[in-house]
Amino acid sequence: MFSRISFNSSSKSTSSAFSVKDVITRWGNNTIASCVLGISKINFTSDYINKISHAALLLLDKNIDYDKDEDEKIQEELGILIEYGEYSPDMCSEEKKYVKNGLVKYHYGNKGGLRYYGKKYSEFIKVFGDIGYVDLNIHADNQISFNVFLEKVADIKENKWIKENYSIGLTNNFNCQDFAVESLKLLKPYFNFANINPNTSDLIHKKSYKKKLEFVPDNIMKELLTFYETI
Repeated sequence: MFSRISFNSSSKSTSSAFSVKDVITRWGNNTIASCVLGISKINFTSDYINKISHAALLLLDKNIDYDKDEDEKIQEELGILIEYGEYSPDMCSEEKKYVKNGLVKYHYGNKGGLRYYGKKYSEFIKVFGDIGYVDLNIHADNQISFNVFLEKVADIKENKWIKENYSIGLTNNFNCQDFAVESLKLLKPYFNFANINPNTSDLIHKKSYKKKLEFVPDNIMKELLTFYETI
């Protein structure tokens, strides 16, 4: 199978009106209890367009309740969207404004790359899950705080996820998918095929859950399968 390519053109954050600092403060001592893996389209023309996608994560301090009666509650849940790409805090006037107002935070400052900001669940799946998304809860004994997560996955001294290191190619990739994989390795969420939410009609109607997972890039799918648990 051809491994999906991640391509992420430089673009301003889809920042919400929520200060990311306020979101973290609101969490207090709460840990990351769940995350949503979002796979979204790239506005880019290519022969491999079905294999090109952006991966981002929404971190939440509450478990995702899969009961349909609880659906409205999760839709309004506010989390922290974190993503890696060819981003910089001065890429455009609007991004500069977001940074100045504390609506988006660049982990490495002017070196760009990894950034995070507040986002509602409903907004995240609409924009960052337009191809599909996967809801992932985390066992209580594996839960860590957002600050610990950042320290472990993106040690500030290593400058690993900065803009300069971002690359895309058939043989040399270091991009949003790699960050998603490293984050999942750290968070260790449990995964079940029932929690897959493809937004592509030809996948939704496929009987096999494994077929429904086809929208997820191969390297991320491989990592997800290591956390598989039956309900």
